[in-house]
Amino acid sequence: MLMLRGRATRWLADDFPGWVEVAVTDVDGVVHRFTEKAAVIDADDRLHARAQYPVDIEVACRPHTRHVRRDEAINVVDLSPWGGGEVGSRYAVTRDLLSWRAPGVHSDLSVRARQATALVTFRRWREEVGLDAVDLASLEDHLWEWMTVGPETFRAWYESHPLAAMGEGEQLPRTVRDAVAGRGIGQDSIRDAVHALVAITYGGLFGGIESDWSLGELETVGRFTARHGVPLASADEFVDSLWIDDDWGRPDDALVARWRESR
Repeated sequence: MLMLRGRATRWLADDFPGWVEVAVTDVDGVVHRFTEKAAVIDADDRLHARAQYPVDIEVACRPHTRHVRRDEAINVVDLSPWGGGEVGSRYAVTRDLLSWRAPGVHSDLSVRARQATALVTFRRWREEVGLDAVDLASLEDHLWEWMTVGPETFRAWYESHPLAAMGEGEQLPRTVRDAVAGRGIGQDSIRDAVHALVAITYGGLFGGIESDWSLGELETVGRFTARHGVPLASADEFVDSLWIDDDWGRPDDALVARWRESR
């Protein structure tokens, strides 16, 4: 999970389970203070009434956007994983205040790593239900190609697969419809899953990307495959490419090959 460095600045109350004031500093130097349960942010019993404050701590966070300001990477995060901070508040912080530690969660991942998660999951699903559809296999190949496609080949890649251009309400090709019908899979549900599989990447190609967009599409794929006993692939398999380092991600050929081989 992603962690944001901050400080426990003082002990506030002994009421169970013990309460401390936490402060985090954003990129503009503004200090944000909130009250937190000591046990939530302290696994080592360092926070108590007799501790010498301030104490360096880390709180779990979730990314929203990433941008560069004056050559410095800025990540906008919230503190929702542990229920910290004010509800709905977001904090723009520098990269040096962020770290990662196991276990991984899908919101940690770059867009390309999320796409890899979805593709591995979708392939496992097709294997589980015995769906050998050429159009779906070629779509998977097309989306894997995105991992390393360059500017000079982007346009040709973008327009090269018909399922990637399928509108949200359009029917799947007849070959796919016949294949899924033979497996008793609903036409609407597979169409929605395919649309989400594509939208993880295509949904943000021509504008700023927000974490929730691709993450929501990934979760749609996972809900679909889970109906057939195939959960989303673990985020831990893809943490070599984190959102906080590059929101789109820049995996090299060797890393992409390793992702593709994940069983």
